[in-house]
Amino acid sequence: MMLQQAVTQSLFSPPPVAADTAQSPALAAGFLPAFRHGADGQVRLCLTDDGRLSSVHLLDSLPSDWVSERDDCGRPMALVDQVSAGYLRGDQFWSLGDLRRPRLDS
Repeated sequence: MMLQQAVTQSLFSPPPVAADTAQSPALAAGFLPAFRHGADGQVRLCLTDDGRLSSVHLLDSLPSDWVSERDDCGRPMALVDQVSAGYLRGDQFWSLGDLRRPRLDS
């Protein structure tokens, strides 16, 4: 239910930030594509054009100050150096490097 609320709210508000969606059971179950800004640690989930959670990395729902280059149609083509791709699992951001060297659950 909380995941549905996050998706519904995303249609009327800015994309969810990790802290806002960390309590969802669906997020704890797996890895969701996300980006993290290294300067402030803010994490954004990837969303489709209609506000649903995406299963792949998409640049379109990221804040404009995270984008360094756009194409002729205004779509993001490159991100600023401080932004890195990864996955959100529960409330933890996993960089691509973390996935190569996973922390084992104990």
